[in-house]
Amino acid sequence: MPEPTLQRLFVTGGRGRLASLVAGRFRDPAHAVTLFSRQGGDGFLPLAGLTEPGALTGADTLLHLAWSTLPATSEQNPDAEKLQDLPVLTKLLESIVASPAGARPHFVFFSSGGAVYGNARGQQPSREDDPCAPIGRYGHAKLAAEQLITEYGRRHGLSHTILRISNPYGFPAPMQKPQGIVPFLIHSARNGRPFSVWGDGTARKDFLYHTDFTAALEQVIRVRPQGVFNVSHGESHSVNEVIQCVEQTLRRKIAIQHVPAHPWDVHDSLLDNTKLSCAIHWRPAVTLAEGIRRTVAHAG
Repeated sequence: MPEPTLQRLFVTGGRGRLASLVAGRFRDPAHAVTLFSRQGGDGFLPLAGLTEPGALTGADTLLHLAWSTLPATSEQNPDAEKLQDLPVLTKLLESIVASPAGARPHFVFFSSGGAVYGNARGQQPSREDDPCAPIGRYGHAKLAAEQLITEYGRRHGLSHTILRISNPYGFPAPMQKPQGIVPFLIHSARNGRPFSVWGDGTARKDFLYHTDFTAALEQVIRVRPQGVFNVSHGESHSVNEVIQCVEQTLRRKIAIQHVPAHPWDVHDSLLDNTKLSCAIHWRPAVTLAEGIRRTVAHAG
């Protein structure tokens, strides 16, 4: 049997948790991963170096995860994306299209599933061709980035995939600095600390176990589907349901304190994953209950 073709992956935002997950998953004989960060050193190359002539030579796929904000910090720093992220994206796109056509890497952009759509309309899952109505600055900035990439695809033949990702969870993270609702809840349950719920806990999100996410990404890298795709489990759960699931798994009650919901936080995020499933022949396999069980077990 012939050896699989080596896939050379360039990954920006290399110091982020999601980039660490990607790098850990694809560091195998079939992939060679090079990580880039705004500040180089400690095994990371400087992000600015990607815009230098010839810097993209040898890359099969460029996974662009670098982004300076989260939904909350975007509200606190209204011009952050306009001053930092969109200019960086523009320079990267210019660098790609300036490369010889046969040497251009496929460009994969990590967008946001919930933020760009806003609240689901009529309780129907959002599809890629639905109108986007972001309610926060973060969602508006991600949508602006998507539109920029799409325009480069139309004008310059840029090969690209835009991934509107839901909420990956379950991958290793330092429990002293938990991020995301699931590790926060586990941390609260085990340490007896109150967990703050924004609003009444009825807000719904799509939770995608990390092995399902990386399985989808592996197929995206292989198949190179063109356009915009939701990467989601396809089922949403309320915050209250997630709390109950963690409590049942750990057999401990979690002290809950309610705080006002933020106006920029999407209350109902429902994502249809049919388009991606058909394009790359992938379906998520891990239920929320099983994913939380695995996360608890791996957290020790």
